[in-house]
Amino acid sequence: MKNKTGLLFLSLSCLLLGSCIENDLPYPVIQGVIQELETDGFQSATFNKETMEVAVLVDDTVDLRNLRITRMEVNSGALILPDSNACLDYRSFPDSTFRSLNELPLSANTRVDFTQDAFFTLRIYQDYRWRVSVTHNIKRQFQILDASGKAIQVGQPIVDEANKRIIVYVQKGTDLSNLIVGKMQIGSSIATTVPEPQTISDFRSPQFFEVTAFDQTERWEIVVTHSSGSGLTLSAWARRAYIVGDGNENTSINIQYRRKGEELWDQVYSDEITYEEGRFTATLRHLQPSTVYEYQATIGGETYNLAEFTTEEAPQLPNAGFEEWSKPDKVWLVYKEGDEMFWDSGNWGSATLNKNVTNYDEAIYHGGRRSAKLQSEYIVIRFAAGNLFAGEYIETDGTNGIIDFGRPFAARPTALKGWFRYKSTPITRDAPEENIADAQKGMPDQATIWVALGDWDAPVRVKTKKSERQLFDVNDEHIIAYQEINVAETVSDWTEFKLKLEYRSFTRTPKYLLIVASASKYGDYFIGGEGSTLWLDDFELVYE
Repeated sequence: MKNKTGLLFLSLSCLLLGSCIENDLPYPVIQGVIQELETDGFQSATFNKETMEVAVLVDDTVDLRNLRITRMEVNSGALILPDSNACLDYRSFPDSTFRSLNELPLSANTRVDFTQDAFFTLRIYQDYRWRVSVTHNIKRQFQILDASGKAIQVGQPIVDEANKRIIVYVQKGTDLSNLIVGKMQIGSSIATTVPEPQTISDFRSPQFFEVTAFDQTERWEIVVTHSSGSGLTLSAWARRAYIVGDGNENTSINIQYRRKGEELWDQVYSDEITYEEGRFTATLRHLQPSTVYEYQATIGGETYNLAEFTTEEAPQLPNAGFEEWSKPDKVWLVYKEGDEMFWDSGNWGSATLNKNVTNYDEAIYHGGRRSAKLQSEYIVIRFAAGNLFAGEYIETDGTNGIIDFGRPFAARPTALKGWFRYKSTPITRDAPEENIADAQKGMPDQATIWVALGDWDAPVRVKTKKSERQLFDVNDEHIIAYQEINVAETVSDWTEFKLKLEYRSFTRTPKYLLIVASASKYGDYFIGGEGSTLWLDDFELVYE
């Protein structure tokens, strides 16, 4: 078994020869890192430490030529050398970290021309050159109607950014000479468009529009054409399937399905069909796992012949009642010796100080003979939250953990349910510098349980060390489904929870399942109440 304690104590002995000492020790290597960066109109930012790049997304109403940085945090000891070409007054740009403009003198100037990438050098023994790019979050949209105002658009418009071209598909037989532009935003929401879109009705040939914002004009081409039909996409789950295709509320849709070999057909009814931006999603319900079905469809007069699909399996969680434990050394493990690990905990870190913050409880349980007991404690020098997760604890970095969340998983459950009890204590270990509104000293500690499915190519790496902090992001684009529950009060009796997964895509297939529970929600920040305890039992994945 690999050593996960990671606590190393190094000693350095120096040999002094004669009366002359030569100092030839190299400078330490500490990478300069931009940890946080925000601007006027800020919406989001992504940071890549390896490539030293920051990508910022801003509201489409701010002027990139004169954009003010409102927050720029770098690691301790780093000196900021601004871009003399991009900064409007680089001599007045702060040379050290700042969390808000209120921390800066009135003479400071943080305005930058971000029409092109800007470069900031962080000096800390060595120089580290960071590229910062800022992009408008432009939500381009185009809605077209027939002469009577009826929706006839099929699918979503195709936007060709490079060639400034938008292709819009409409139903077959639509008169392209007499259309109504219902909605159009090609550039910034405050841009002016010439000609006025509502004055154009003939789209038998491409139409061109000039869009002007921030003294810059772009010429866009709009092409409206008849749809040739893009086929149907079917995504089969364990107990349901989704058929997605082009169509709107006015499209005739007839879908039938049955188990292969049976005679009677089930019908997809109108209340089982939803529409969004020219696409429909039809739900086939009451299916059985690992079973072959067939379906046929007529969409807008186009017939799709008989086709087959097989539903997914409906796997369950191993050791879902937390009955099996082992302790080959001093770390309590949530699986029987010889079995394959699915669940892990932070015991690898706390056990270095002879504490296991996650253990079993044979006195308090819901089913079987044991439950999992997650108890938060302050251990000598650091707060440790009782926790349990699907994944693997990789190593301890000083007093910080490096963890891989997630286990390979390809099915699509609709919910995670289970039972819990919780003892909440007031937060005694806080971190005011983190500015977490619901995690201040004296407030009730919170338990958290969350579940996620995603199409990551590897487990999600989490690091709690502040200078390298890398936590799970609920807005990660790889997330397919997510749900959580937070409890900020003592719950003395066993209580059932059911986390109904909110799917962000019905057609993407998961690669990993993440389940995480903690007696202290902000344990990643080493915040919580000593003695807060969460009991868990009888987890189950639901397929409906």
